[in-house]
Amino acid sequence: MKYIKIIVLFIFILPGFLFAQLTEKNELTFNYDYATFKSQGDYIYLEWYVSVFTNYLKYIEFENRYRAEFSLEVDFYQNDSLVNVKRWGNINYVDSLAQLEGNQKLYSTNNFFLHPGEYDVTTTIKDINSGNSKKLQTTISLEEYSAQDLVMSDIQFASSIHSDTVKNQYYKNGYQIIPNTDRFYGMGLPMLMFYAEIYNLKVPDEVDNTDYSITYSVLNSNEEIFRTFPARVKHKPGGSAVEVGGFNIITFPSGTYYLQLQVNDSTNDRSVSQRAKFFVYRPGDFDQEQQQTQEMSPELVAERSVRVLQGIYTNMEEDEIDNEFGAATYIATKEEQSIFKTLDLKGKQNFMPQFWAKRDQTPETPQNEYRDSYIARMRMAEREFRGFKKGWKSDEGRILLMYGIPDEIERFPSSNENRAYRSWHYFSIQGGIQFIFVDRRGWGEYELVHSTARGELYDEEWTRWLNPNK
Repeated sequence: MKYIKIIVLFIFILPGFLFAQLTEKNELTFNYDYATFKSQGDYIYLEWYVSVFTNYLKYIEFENRYRAEFSLEVDFYQNDSLVNVKRWGNINYVDSLAQLEGNQKLYSTNNFFLHPGEYDVTTTIKDINSGNSKKLQTTISLEEYSAQDLVMSDIQFASSIHSDTVKNQYYKNGYQIIPNTDRFYGMGLPMLMFYAEIYNLKVPDEVDNTDYSITYSVLNSNEEIFRTFPARVKHKPGGSAVEVGGFNIITFPSGTYYLQLQVNDSTNDRSVSQRAKFFVYRPGDFDQEQQQTQEMSPELVAERSVRVLQGIYTNMEEDEIDNEFGAATYIATKEEQSIFKTLDLKGKQNFMPQFWAKRDQTPETPQNEYRDSYIARMRMAEREFRGFKKGWKSDEGRILLMYGIPDEIERFPSSNENRAYRSWHYFSIQGGIQFIFVDRRGWGEYELVHSTARGELYDEEWTRWLNPNK
């Protein structure tokens, strides 16, 4: 197996903390992202980026140092047929285990040549030293790059970019680009850095007319202009160009943003834009918001909370709202479900703020903490429990949404005698309840077979599912 040297960056990243509440400290978890670029013929060049926190890996002593080793596998499926797969290994060394404290990340990447189309992608990581493994699944759609029109690649967000001639897994067109797989920036990573490629620039015969311009804009969560930087005029190096940029986000309030790149070709007055989402997290913002809230009446705070939600849904696509309400049907009344089915897009955009406002357990605060918690668990379920159906539709996803994050999770790996299963415990609900999930089909999808919670599936002989041949 080919082993790849890993680069460690010491940066503050928020994702992983959310799921850390659900995972045990020694359970493996990771993030991934990808970007596509134009290739030869009708192929698309795709880069798949993976990052893992060092404290999720097991380091063992090796020649007066400590060594972690993990493997990665990325599988691409179309119509249940495997069309592309890559497996590779990774090794990291540290001089002392004390170096693993904090939020250090290891990065790895690989590339694929794929035809346009929709793919189901499975990413599997395995810690060689501990035997722990984790699998995440997602669906991506790859669109064909035009051979004539002015087009751009995806925007690749980066943790660092610097000029270099060393050709390794992070090298691209004269740069070493370390990906930012979760796209979070903040106090520990105050510079937003990115890479993109521009294709099909018109190269005229007249030497004096070979310029193009590019404008950076940042949009807020409502996709309104938050900041625009002056246009940069550049000389065309040929029919294609590379754009490497960055700017300081230290003054940006915490929230969701979009980076938009706008390219204008002065030769034939053509233009193209590309947009990608990123996130900013600054802990001090929440202290300031709490102080401002204390100066407002409860009525005004509640009204502001609804207005904030209205702004969110006004800019959401109908399929996004449908997916969110679909995940919320576990807590919705039959009447609310019936009403939602009759609504058009505008009606749904007005319905959802009121739906969540009725469930806001702390209306005196500007945040709807109930919704925030529910949506966070929905995304967690979609990321962690996705299989042949959406994560929130799985048994584990439903229990996570309805009952919250469990107080304890026991994990029992598969053996020669038994299938893998998990036991979730909630100590403060109904005097203490338990849920048993079994990987009955061996596909990594755990199904509920027994629970002590009222109204849930109860089966005293649930152990028969562990080995049906007994």
